[in-house]
Amino acid sequence: MSIEKPRTTAAVSGIDTSFDTAKVMTIDMGMFPPDAAFRGYVSIIRAQFSSISSATTATIRICVDSTGDEMLLTDTTSTIYTGLTTATKGTAMWAVEGFLGLQENDQFYVFLKVNNGSLTADYVEITWADSKN
Repeated sequence: MSIEKPRTTAAVSGIDTSFDTAKVMTIDMGMFPPDAAFRGYVSIIRAQFSSISSATTATIRICVDSTGDEMLLTDTTSTIYTGLTTATKGTAMWAVEGFLGLQENDQFYVFLKVNNGSLTADYVEITWADSKN
């Protein structure tokens, strides 16, 4: 069993209190060949934030489409834990502990929103393996 940790490749600023299709983050789950469908055991999803302004929780939605209409993981909220030396950087985590799969590709589309204010999503990282053991 190998453990993989793919992540988004670009930060998205201005994440606020609504999901926004213009701020979708894509994660290529790294299947081989590249057009193979993803099937794997997802353990943890971690989001790293900066420029936190008033936000204390983050809600994630992961979809199979970039418009946010076909969900793979429905809206789930996590507390944002800020850094020890600054309150403007922080992390939220979600435990999935289950098998997820796509029919046609290996792209996950991640949407984020916060309860108050705004922040920048530096990256979202998904820890997964090809089996539970």
